[in-house]
Amino acid sequence: MEQKQMKIMYVDASVDGHHLTYLSYLLKNASKDSLAVLPEYSDKAAGRVRKTTVRGIRGFHEYGSWMEELRGIAAEEQPDIIHFLDGDSMMRHLGRGLARFGDSRLIITFHHFFEGKAREISMKRMLHYAAAGVFHTEEIQMKVKKFGCKNAECVPYPCFLNVPAGSGRGYLNDPPRLLALGGTRYDKGLDILLEALKRVRSPFSLVIAGKEEDFDERFVFEHTAAYNDRVRTCLRFLGDEEVKRLLMEADIIVLPYRKIFDGASGPMCEGIYLGKTIIGPSHGSLGRMLQESHAGYTFESESTEGLAACIEYALAHPCCYDETAKNAQQALRPELFVQKYAEIYEKAVK
Repeated sequence: MEQKQMKIMYVDASVDGHHLTYLSYLLKNASKDSLAVLPEYSDKAAGRVRKTTVRGIRGFHEYGSWMEELRGIAAEEQPDIIHFLDGDSMMRHLGRGLARFGDSRLIITFHHFFEGKAREISMKRMLHYAAAGVFHTEEIQMKVKKFGCKNAECVPYPCFLNVPAGSGRGYLNDPPRLLALGGTRYDKGLDILLEALKRVRSPFSLVIAGKEEDFDERFVFEHTAAYNDRVRTCLRFLGDEEVKRLLMEADIIVLPYRKIFDGASGPMCEGIYLGKTIIGPSHGSLGRMLQESHAGYTFESESTEGLAACIEYALAHPCCYDETAKNAQQALRPELFVQKYAEIYEKAVK
């Protein structure tokens, strides 16, 4: 069965951040009768949308109501495939309700990997009911396969920016501009970056942009007192064009993520695609991807001293992309992302 002939029902419990962009790339390449089931309507969704009445799925009863509503929609629509786009948000419920979707094949995408026996049990239960579980790095795929989940697949997280791949040569700004992009969650380590910059002696400027979460404007101001004349903040939800502009204007993308973060990083993928110098932690999928791509420099995860030294080095040594880095850029094209999913869908219905 060709992908264009398959009816796919895409399901997500959120429309924040990259959720809608991710969905739209898949939906616009699916058959015309495919649809998205979301907690609210959005003109960004490139196709037909049905709205659920349940808006949050953290609670036991809310999740149960959500599943019941999804089963009703699936019974009406009769999709060949139901693709849950955010398995991370469902893990606390241990796969409850996934066995009751009739003949539709289930695909579940996970965006991060969380350590712990309870998480392992939940993932194994969820993938027991699915035709495939999708992960964004080969390292995480291999970890899940070691759990005994032979249906773990890898689809690299792409760059969704509608721009050509960059050259990666030199810096645009004097002094070089560092960019910390994304929600200010604890696991993304903004506090580690702010502490490390107190040790950096070379000239720099810093832009902090993204949704205000664990660290707020006051925290940033208090922890950059020694250099806040070089800091610009934009702590709110950012539109796609704003994100693109910030990335294109930056010289160095800094990812000070803690060890509890293991998964694909949108700013890393977008930075590599644009040819930027990337600074990231040495652990897990992030460290492996950065080291193998030759797109920047790694530091010992959660080490302020290591991050400071890495920033000092990067300020003086822009990363000039070699053939390995250029190949990594090409692998991030969204066309390949869509193609990989098409192959997974086809395999699921055979």
